[in-house]
Amino acid sequence: MDDIARELGISKKTLYQFFEDKPSLVDQAVMNHIHAEENACLAIDHEKTNPVEYMLMITESFSDVKKQINQSILFDLRKYFKPTWDKLNLFRMEFVYKQVLDNISRGKSLGFYHAGIDENLTARFYISLVDFMLNPDNYANADVDLKSVHAEMMRYHLRSICTEKGMKLLLKSSLYPQTNN
Repeated sequence: MDDIARELGISKKTLYQFFEDKPSLVDQAVMNHIHAEENACLAIDHEKTNPVEYMLMITESFSDVKKQINQSILFDLRKYFKPTWDKLNLFRMEFVYKQVLDNISRGKSLGFYHAGIDENLTARFYISLVDFMLNPDNYANADVDLKSVHAEMMRYHLRSICTEKGMKLLLKSSLYPQTNN
């Protein structure tokens, strides 16, 4: 709390007027992040032209945020701030799952995703990929950042569900630089 107060240019006493302790400050910061992600998803949702472009817009929207996240923050959150980590997991299991499920359903109906895929199971696979991405132990020795892991996750997910119609859009996206098609 000393470091935080110093960075903010306020006294610790002032900081404690707003936050009971460090866990409450961390919790509020994570809740602000969750609300910002929800709002970004909902804003993109209104702009989307098709389900593949929606997923690509989500990837672009969060790539800068994920690039700035230090892996040690995720580790510390999981280890030292379990109630807050649980809120982040609940957000992922409910909101993110619902967004992906709706996207898959819409994508199937519009012919961008394979008609035969199980929507619920595929959305759960996606959530498992997010779990993988949020656990830096899974790729600690790979010398990659969270942004790169997220981009690879999205390529993997979309390639597995896109029809030829969907793949045409995907291959034109920033996830596939023209030299790597």
